[in-house]
Amino acid sequence: MRLLIAAFLSALLCACASAPGRAPSATEPATESAPAQPTGVQWRYINSKSYEAANAGLGNSHRFESSVGWIDVYVYDMKRSWQPGVGDPQFDDHFRSTIAEVQRAAAQGVYASAKIGPTKDVRIEGLTFRTVSFRLVHSRDGKAYDSFTYLAVRNGKLLKYRMSFNTPAPANVDAISREFIERNVRTGPDTPVGTRQLRST
Repeated sequence: MRLLIAAFLSALLCACASAPGRAPSATEPATESAPAQPTGVQWRYINSKSYEAANAGLGNSHRFESSVGWIDVYVYDMKRSWQPGVGDPQFDDHFRSTIAEVQRAAAQGVYASAKIGPTKDVRIEGLTFRTVSFRLVHSRDGKAYDSFTYLAVRNGKLLKYRMSFNTPAPANVDAISREFIERNVRTGPDTPVGTRQLRST
């Protein structure tokens, strides 16, 4: 199981990089977010990847891109059914493992700089997400970007959004993230093919 988790986390990092700093603070209580206001950002569906054939339980991912950055949507179950919300006994450990993977990558020189923001819980479209932000500078080309991870349980599966924005990130990056998640959850995170664009109306 540890090998499966390591392989999947490596895939997450590769997706984030294609385009650690202080420890996160204690998780803040979830607050229901107001519906995002239209931001005008248009997202194009790029492609999908399945990890199931090689590693059952790792699900699949879907890539979206825009002028401000890129988003990878992951739906997977680790070969088990997850309890709703963020209270599953294994949820927090799994969330922290995504942070630890970024810290390891920084220690190995993948990132010239990696700063980790606070962890908090937010509610979007009726789902409780645990989220954390990263300010990353890639060692290879020196490019900086802001990355945000949102993790929730939906229909017994883990739903993860890895959102990466070119710096300087838009001032309304939080609204852009929320808007994408709202629309993606409504249309179905695991069925993006045919939904070529997610945009404000």
